[in-house]
Amino acid sequence: MILRRAIKDDAAGFTAALDAAYACYQHLGLPPVTEGIADDIRDHSVWVAELDGNIRGGIVLVLGTQAHIANLAVHPEAGGHGIGKALIAQALAAAAAAGHSEVQLATHVDMTGTQAFYRKAGWKETGRAGKKVYFSKQLH
Repeated sequence: MILRRAIKDDAAGFTAALDAAYACYQHLGLPPVTEGIADDIRDHSVWVAELDGNIRGGIVLVLGTQAHIANLAVHPEAGGHGIGKALIAQALAAAAAAGHSEVQLATHVDMTGTQAFYRKAGWKETGRAGKKVYFSKQLH
């Protein structure tokens, strides 16, 4: 696996990985998760993971007054390679380097597997509102 900072030419590959990762959740009425990926790459901290020369996952970290993971996805065909963990580790390190002591994210209430993934990685649920479940992770 190669983990690297995304460049504008990665937008299509990252979008394809997002489409594949979220395909099984489209019945939930999720917001459009692939819109603005090129803008995210330009405006935020975005990393992609490659396997065999193909982008198989990525993460969008928004750094402002708070650090927030806006999007994380791993192509279902690339599960089990530690891509999600590696992407999160990269984002957490970047947030810490930028002076943040905490990172936040939100996921859908019905994406229970995703919630379990975050809990197992040490994230704490901080609240729920509507169909969103909020998590945070303290940085050391």
